[in-house]
Amino acid sequence: MSLASSTRQQKLLKFRDDIITGRKNLKNLREAKQFIEAICADDDRSSCIAKILAEPEGINSLKACVRFTPEPDVLNGPVTDLLRYLQDPELRMMFNGDYLQEIIHHIVDPPLFWDVFIMAYRDGKLKVPAQQSFVWLLLELIQLPEKKSKNYYELAKAIHIPLLDSEEKELRLLAQKIKHVLSSLNANTQASFDGVDGPGGRHDNDFVDYREIAILPTSDELTSLQEPFLRRASDVEEANPDIRLAIHLDNQFRLLRHDMIGEMREELQIATGMKKGKQRGVVLDGLQVLGISFSASTLSNDPWYLKLKCKHDFPQLAKFKRDMEKRKEFVAKHNKFWKHGSVACLIIDGQPAAFPSINRDEDLLTEMPPTILLEFSGKASMTKAFLKLKTSRNIKLVQINTAVFSYEPVLKRIQQIKAIQLKDEILCWEPGVTIGEPPKPPQDIIDGVEASGPSSDLRKLLGITQSREIKLDPAQTSSLLMGLKQRLSLIQGPPGTGKSFLGALIAKALYDSRKTILVVTYTNHSLDQFLQDLQNVGIPSSTMVRLGKTTTQTEHLALHKQEGGRNLGRDDWKIIDALKINADRIKTQLENAFLRYQLSIVNMDSMMEYLEFSDEDSVFFESFMVPEEEDGMARVGRKGKATGKNYLLHRWLMGRDAGIYSEAIKGDADKWTVWQMPPDARNNKRAEWELELLKEESSELAGIGQQYNEVQQKIKTMKRQRDVEIMKDKRIIGCTTTGAAKYVNEVHAAAADVLLVEEAGEILESHILTALGPTTEQLILIGDHKQLRPKVANYSLSVEKGEGYDLNRSLFERLVLKGFPHETLTTQHRMRPEISALVRALTYPELIDHDSTKGRPDLRGFQDNVMFIKHNHPEDDNRLMSNEKDMSALSSKQNTWEAEMVLKCVKYLGQNGYGTDKIVVLTPYLGQLHLLRDVLSRENDPWLNDLDSADLVKAGLMTAANAKVTQRPIRISSIDNYQGEESDIVVVSLTRSNSLNDIGFMSSPERLNVLLSRARNGLIMIGNSETFTKSKKGGDLWTRFFELMKNRIYGGVPIVCERHKDRKLILTEPKHFDEEAPDGGCNEPCGTKLVCGMHDCTSKCHQISDHSQMKCEVVMNSKCPKGHPEIWACHSGPPLICRKCERAKVEAEKQFKRDFDQQMKREEEQRDHLKEMAKLDEEIARQRDQIKAEQEKQARKAALDQKRKDLEDAVAAAAAAAAAANMSTDHKRQTHPQPTQPNEPSRPSQPSQPGKPGQSPQPSQ
Repeated sequence: MSLASSTRQQKLLKFRDDIITGRKNLKNLREAKQFIEAICADDDRSSCIAKILAEPEGINSLKACVRFTPEPDVLNGPVTDLLRYLQDPELRMMFNGDYLQEIIHHIVDPPLFWDVFIMAYRDGKLKVPAQQSFVWLLLELIQLPEKKSKNYYELAKAIHIPLLDSEEKELRLLAQKIKHVLSSLNANTQASFDGVDGPGGRHDNDFVDYREIAILPTSDELTSLQEPFLRRASDVEEANPDIRLAIHLDNQFRLLRHDMIGEMREELQIATGMKKGKQRGVVLDGLQVLGISFSASTLSNDPWYLKLKCKHDFPQLAKFKRDMEKRKEFVAKHNKFWKHGSVACLIIDGQPAAFPSINRDEDLLTEMPPTILLEFSGKASMTKAFLKLKTSRNIKLVQINTAVFSYEPVLKRIQQIKAIQLKDEILCWEPGVTIGEPPKPPQDIIDGVEASGPSSDLRKLLGITQSREIKLDPAQTSSLLMGLKQRLSLIQGPPGTGKSFLGALIAKALYDSRKTILVVTYTNHSLDQFLQDLQNVGIPSSTMVRLGKTTTQTEHLALHKQEGGRNLGRDDWKIIDALKINADRIKTQLENAFLRYQLSIVNMDSMMEYLEFSDEDSVFFESFMVPEEEDGMARVGRKGKATGKNYLLHRWLMGRDAGIYSEAIKGDADKWTVWQMPPDARNNKRAEWELELLKEESSELAGIGQQYNEVQQKIKTMKRQRDVEIMKDKRIIGCTTTGAAKYVNEVHAAAADVLLVEEAGEILESHILTALGPTTEQLILIGDHKQLRPKVANYSLSVEKGEGYDLNRSLFERLVLKGFPHETLTTQHRMRPEISALVRALTYPELIDHDSTKGRPDLRGFQDNVMFIKHNHPEDDNRLMSNEKDMSALSSKQNTWEAEMVLKCVKYLGQNGYGTDKIVVLTPYLGQLHLLRDVLSRENDPWLNDLDSADLVKAGLMTAANAKVTQRPIRISSIDNYQGEESDIVVVSLTRSNSLNDIGFMSSPERLNVLLSRARNGLIMIGNSETFTKSKKGGDLWTRFFELMKNRIYGGVPIVCERHKDRKLILTEPKHFDEEAPDGGCNEPCGTKLVCGMHDCTSKCHQISDHSQMKCEVVMNSKCPKGHPEIWACHSGPPLICRKCERAKVEAEKQFKRDFDQQMKREEEQRDHLKEMAKLDEEIARQRDQIKAEQEKQARKAALDQKRKDLEDAVAAAAAAAAAANMSTDHKRQTHPQPTQPNEPSRPSQPSQPGKPGQSPQPSQ
């Protein structure tokens, strides 16, 4: 940039800043053009837009400048430049696109500029760049939130069609995008639904447009008897390709939501007593509304809450009523009690009113009684809740345990979707259509893999430094190439074929080609495992981030642990500060509105105000208006009182006539009709008006509450911008499918090129659709559709039910069944051949055993490595545990006999040297799972609590104290939850055993496949074979299985003694283990000489061959040198000291110590006595000294007083003597007068007053 250009740019930026800060105003078209030029002169577009939004006159200036620009030359010039400037992808990423959306909204609203722009486009006055800007702006407008975008749909429909054939590539691409967005919007515009009632109108939450449906149900919806509108999978598949996306999204939303609501409805029916069953959540009755509450922290930007006081204590806290510390400790420790964020149902006067979420405030929970906080979402939900609370007599809250948190983010995301990448492959692919390549595939790696032979080591090609060679078989090679070369690839991995490892290799190749990859799985466990696989193949953890809940294994990948990210700028903080001020203002409004809501009552003034503005009931307002008198006088009634403004309304409400205005009313037919209404009709109208007034009040309050929450959410979004910036720098983003929907803003900010889905066969299609981002170029699905399908709560929606809704059919399975090209891995590395033969025959005919699976040791202590233990003991009747997935019963099943047999098998395995890390117990039913865990927890046998450590303790290789530290409980799991995992030995309790031959969901071939393919070395199955083979549904499957197992079916557990191979038994009852193989071998004595060399091992036959560490417990007898008898265990050797002698010695020492202690005590007491006597003597002497000192002090004082008195007496005596002397002299003068001196005048004498000291007495008269 030249110096002149730089100077001009600086002046332009200063001009822009002067305008947006209000120092200058735009006066004319020239300045408007200059303002646009100034905006476009700022190279930092994000900062520029932030300034415009932050400064006080920024938005107003932008609006003003576009209003100055109606002429075509301006539209083709500065306006086009401005819109091109706004098309920077960086702006779309800022704060979830909020900045860009706000700018666009202000440009077109009010629509003065937009109307001119449309007219210029239609009149052909726009050049190609301006046309592109116009079409881009239209595309942005139809992608705004639903409420803002609807007004632009028709224009988009009309404009985009001609552009699809435009000669300009950029216009064609934009038109295709508009078409794609529109295709997601018109699912239900058809006039007919093939004879089936269409969506909308069943209740207050049933709409034609699924985007308008509230996620959580309403009271009307829960009590509605009409079936919801749902499409079958075939309806979607047969739909016109132009609207198939819209129909598919609509149906995925409705099916998934119906699955959630069914579970919630059942919980509420149990809680309200409409259905029998065990209530899982907390129920609080008799609640009292205290008010609204806000977070104490101004940094959290939380929404507002409704505060309610409990009438009674929580059942869990009732035992801590008098111990506040224990209450606090319990609440702090048990965070799943009254779980934060869980959904509850607010039931008012027996009817569900709303579904708020719980805000867990521990301080309020520990109060006596507790106080609870509820968060509401959605204006409609809040309005209904406030309306019902206003007139409530009883308020109840039911905590819902349905996993709403796993549904809600996905449902919300489906409502937001307006375009899906790879739509043609996902929804519109037909057989014979070639799958396209992704942009910029890693061609060097593709060429290298294609050129390599089957024995080639690919470590160098893939840049992997691990020590183990990487050699792929043909199926693995084909799968790897598919994952690199196709826009959408499906890789099927049967059990044990290493599909996760292959997925890691694909990810490494794409990572090295500078692709950003979003990795999603269904569970946190599988996600953590796969992220570890990625690190193992050399992807640095510094380039990875893990969203959501982490474990110790992935804690370092958590988003909050990452460094970097751009901090918010000054303009960003200005916007946040402005939002905070707005939030405080709305908070005050909300507090005042709630106070009015609590105190308000419906009176005649408010009723008249309502009628004045009512469209339907305006005639009532006219009928109740008291006429004004022409002379200004007030008319009086019969009792002489002046009529008030509500005179007529009052009389009407009281069921009377119009009183003094009756004659005037008769002349107006409409008014006369109003006054002729009978009392019941009047009362109904009054109730209707009061209800409408309450609705208005509640709606106003809910609207303010919604505004407050929206502002707080905006602040949160802006504060999370650092996280967004961190995500942009990461190359591997890992999260669950629920997390991908929940953290959609952060995920989209990462702009992932590739979506890689692990265990895709067990993930609902809706979860994958919501994980697709706007930048997704490639989708890789790795899974196995022949294992368990995704979980659904509502059995009627499942493939197994056969009604065609197929909610639990994954995208992976749907595409495979449609014939979409896919690769299948064929070599398994997990199961020994005896086990793999079963899954090969039942499910995977092309499955090959790797050499590493062959030649493994036989299962110790058993006659077979794979076995089925048949029995005829019936299952229990457990009515407490419901399981909707079990289509054949209302309760989850359990079988006590099988549980006991399983536990004995587990103990026996432990006795034969298998630790808990080698064994897993599987069962299909939650009831049996609960029973197994309960029995284990009550069983004191150490083999059950910790098999491997107990074995080491018995062998003398570990102390009991260390065993407790290293204790590892045995793994017990449901079959469904164990998919994707493996164990050396699997023990299975099939549970079902009944005369009806009902096996429930065990009829599923996918579930049997998972069950059989978890074990590496040993498989022990326990069940009633007759129940399974004779089942109406699934009987053929199990018959095939038992035919394969015909030589491995036993009437009991087939054990063999490892030391005495000829000792073989079939144990048909649990007690037989203790009788026939108490120590894991046979019933023969061990007989091996122990290390003492004198005695044999006293145990029954067992598997510990090395007796060197076993202790000989034989009791021995001897005498000490003093003749005392001794008893001791052989392994410990003769005692070194005699216990009796030792006791005598100890007793003597104790007596000596007692005597010594007594002597010391006496001496101590004597010392204390003498010390106390000395102390007292000292005190006596001190007191005597004080008395003596006081006496001396008094004597000195008395002496001084005497001296003072003597002095006074002496002075008095002296005075008296002087006076006497004076009198004597005067007398002499009178008797012998002296001659007067010639120079001294004579003075008259001053005779003294009699009786006064110092004065001479007067002479007598």
